[in-house]
Amino acid sequence: MSESIPGNIRQEQKAIADARELKPGQENFYRIWQDYTSPYSYKVMTYMNYKGIPYKRMQANMDIYMGEIVELVGQTIIPVILTPDDQVMQDSTPMLEWFESEFTDKPAIPEDERLAFMMWLLEEFADEYLPRLHMHTRWGNEQNRNTMSHRIARGMSYGKADVQAKDLAPFLLERQSGFDQHLGLAGDEVRSNIDKQILDLLAILEEHFTHYQYLLGFKPSLADFAMYGPLRAHLYNDPQSNEIMEVNAPRTCRWMDTISELGDTRGCVGQTEFGDWIDLDAGVPDSLARLLAFAGKTYIPFGKACAMAGKQKEKSFSVEIDGVSAGFSTHQYRVWSFEQLQLRYQDLSDSAKVELEGVLVTAGVLPELMADEIYHNGLFDGFTPPFIKDGVCDARIKHIKEKALKQQVENA
Repeated sequence: MSESIPGNIRQEQKAIADARELKPGQENFYRIWQDYTSPYSYKVMTYMNYKGIPYKRMQANMDIYMGEIVELVGQTIIPVILTPDDQVMQDSTPMLEWFESEFTDKPAIPEDERLAFMMWLLEEFADEYLPRLHMHTRWGNEQNRNTMSHRIARGMSYGKADVQAKDLAPFLLERQSGFDQHLGLAGDEVRSNIDKQILDLLAILEEHFTHYQYLLGFKPSLADFAMYGPLRAHLYNDPQSNEIMEVNAPRTCRWMDTISELGDTRGCVGQTEFGDWIDLDAGVPDSLARLLAFAGKTYIPFGKACAMAGKQKEKSFSVEIDGVSAGFSTHQYRVWSFEQLQLRYQDLSDSAKVELEGVLVTAGVLPELMADEIYHNGLFDGFTPPFIKDGVCDARIKHIKEKALKQQVENA
């Protein structure tokens, strides 16, 4: 049977098996299922490159994505990491936070709790709001749609003798067409406003990278890796969007190049010496204040409205962002994630809150972030990111499975 499989596909299958196995000398390696069209894969891998955390990259093809990953974590999602002792890790932000506690060289979280909160705010903005922008560009024009459906299919068909990218691409394209209603992308006015938001964000980043090498100074933070992921995987790599990046944001492209090369010893290109964080005692740089304000006018109303919809058990909600109203589906993970940002602010010292108040009010982050009560999403009680317990990474999925089991018992 194997002889009927073309030779190079057999080689791909061997590469999949070899990546899964820790060979002699690789006993301390992590293994990461990833795809180069995945922003969170980029986020995690470039962070690990920077920290010098040894890992093996594993291509998540269709069988792995729909099979082993679902069995391990309960849903089709990447990246997923296997630790050297075969523990399962998922959810990029808790992953990086855990790695920070285990690999303490070159810290990516500032010691200054004020600057650290700004970092968490930008990290949350990148993870939870930027998907709206990059899903608009990836699937909002014909060149990107056609190219990226085939690029994703190329990864999914890796090592598959019975699946070709050209046959899988139409299925992937049809699947993506239904996401507009979930991400607030319905209507020409909304899409036109998203185009404006992208240019506004790139203009802020261009000004910032004129003065600073990274988002919080002259060394990378978790916010850099979180922002890099979607900008690289979508805007920079998608063909039509790449023109937007190159024409409007050359310094931002250079920032992405620098992050891409972190940890790369080939040609001695990876940066090895780093400077200092921004000194907030000397004031908040204008470009950083503008970036916080961009998050304040986009992510904060979106996150707050999603949290309130979750509290009221509404499946959808509408909210005005940047002067334009849009409708979204209520995503329970985003409800949980917004709560985590609120808790990070709540845990700040009183003095830090006093010193941050003026900046965050001007940026439009406060008072809305902490207005009313912090809504606790009980679906995520027992959620233990980044480690998967009993094959469940998402408490919502656990709830659905338990509900289905209960229904089966009642119907028996």
